[in-house]
Amino acid sequence: NNGGGLSSEGKLPNGSELGPHDIIAFNDYENGLAYAKKVGKPVLIDFTGYACVNCRKMEEHVWPLKKIDNVIRENYVLISLYVDDKKILPENEQLLVTRTRGQGVRKLINYGHKWAYFQAQYFKTNSQPYYVLYDPNSNEIINNPVGYTPNEDEYLEFLNCGLEVFKNN
Repeated sequence: NNGGGLSSEGKLPNGSELGPHDIIAFNDYENGLAYAKKVGKPVLIDFTGYACVNCRKMEEHVWPLKKIDNVIRENYVLISLYVDDKKILPENEQLLVTRTRGQGVRKLINYGHKWAYFQAQYFKTNSQPYYVLYDPNSNEIINNPVGYTPNEDEYLEFLNCGLEVFKNN
């Protein structure tokens, strides 16, 4: 075990940081996906928000439980996408997009806009937390995504079910 993905020199993978409980987390989808492909692990996409109360509850009460922490840390690449991240996108990523309900266009100015749009477009929801297990090799969602799941057994089953499907793909 190398501490959930630290290199032998103890460095974090490029583009990652320490997330909740020092689990290595990527805040960029493409970086996280590339890393997951490299290490041969499925992805846990965590649509979250700095102002999301239920996201913090999951991180404070469910994620620290030993059996859940282990599954995430050892078996998944965590990609946490903050839908309220105010950091401005590089100019070339500030796209004009059609609003979800087709009412005009909006410009994606910050990372929060980008990730909220990504969630709405691809997963047809805009609530957080929203957890998606994803196979970076087949580019497929592994099982049904879940939202706020305070029941540790249900959440563990969600994670383990995803691993089973991933291993059998």
